[in-house]
Amino acid sequence: MDIHKKRWIYILNGFIVLLFMGCGLAWSIFMVPVETAFHWTRDQTSLAFTINIFCFSVGSILTGVLSKRFSFSILLKASAVMMGIGFLGASLMSAVWQLYLSYGILVGVGIGLGYNCVISACPLWLPEKEATATGILLMGYALSTAIFGPLLNTLIESVGIVNTFRILAILCSIGIFLGSILLRQPSVDEAGQLPQVERHAGKKSYNVITSQMIRKPIFWTYYLITVLFGGVGLIVINHCSPMLTEGLAMNAGAAALVISMTSIANGVSRFIWGVIFDKMGVSKCLSLIAGCFTLASIGLYISFLYNITIIFIISACLLLFSYGGNAITCPSVIRELFGHRTFSLNYSVLATDAVFTSCFPSIAGVVQVATQGYQIPLMILVVVSVLSILTVIIFSKMYRKQYETILRE
Repeated sequence: MDIHKKRWIYILNGFIVLLFMGCGLAWSIFMVPVETAFHWTRDQTSLAFTINIFCFSVGSILTGVLSKRFSFSILLKASAVMMGIGFLGASLMSAVWQLYLSYGILVGVGIGLGYNCVISACPLWLPEKEATATGILLMGYALSTAIFGPLLNTLIESVGIVNTFRILAILCSIGIFLGSILLRQPSVDEAGQLPQVERHAGKKSYNVITSQMIRKPIFWTYYLITVLFGGVGLIVINHCSPMLTEGLAMNAGAAALVISMTSIANGVSRFIWGVIFDKMGVSKCLSLIAGCFTLASIGLYISFLYNITIIFIISACLLLFSYGGNAITCPSVIRELFGHRTFSLNYSVLATDAVFTSCFPSIAGVVQVATQGYQIPLMILVVVSVLSILTVIIFSKMYRKQYETILRE
């Protein structure tokens, strides 16, 4: 088969792998059933999601370090085993610490490990449209909740939360393990046959090692942007279902449908933002994302202030659409700023932003418990979104200066 056709098989395989991995994002659906079954509080269950996101960064770092000794295919197999054990452990839990260990640590590390493998290997098959390729891959990760969400909700109602975790253990481990068989990056000969399109002259030879990258102010400025974007998105992902059922008096079935809608927005946006990134470049794309985040956050606050469900739904979809933009730009910006050869480890360093973004849902949970409502957490969303706009402006100025220096060299 011609390599230009064959490469789409690898992209499709990566899409399917991330589709299974995205089940870890469905915590908003699991949260209330877990609280009901085990009599745990909102701040306790929110902490489980926080630990999961934190451990995602740990898994991503492991990929960056271990990829020097093991292939991405082997590392993805390890990811499949960890996720299977994690969901199985969640089905056997009786104490909250077991939830943190199973779903929080094992599933979180497993997702981070596999996610970095797919994002590091698959976009190299489309070097002329890397952001678009990354968008296609991450669309699978985000669409997972939309595709599996209604099924998970039905399973929880029919067989219970415990058996649902057992089913997930089987599905995720088998699906990801099979996908690992096809996961690989192009060989030197194959890479030479693929089209090459450089956005900037000299970019191909510009590869910054990790020790140099972390000394650059532009990296930490972008790091802050990802923390702000990611934190806002994770609050809504984590609390969307209870916001609807408790704050806006929507029944669980309708809330699950809305969550599926936001997941579709999150998923489809990744392809759209990938195309936008390839067409518009870094600065304009990030500015547009920040603007969408701010508009959506204001809409969510207004919806709670005046109890208007339709505004909440539209705003939540827009916010998750923006969150998808952040997900697609993260690997694309790291490749753009610091090169291809050093990507896996450089990207794993950026993924440590989860240490901070993972705190946002827990903070929102604590504030919700203290205030008995979501208006204050939604006010925090607005403030953080406005701050992201200011940070993007600073980043854009630094970005222009960096590429002026590269082009002079």
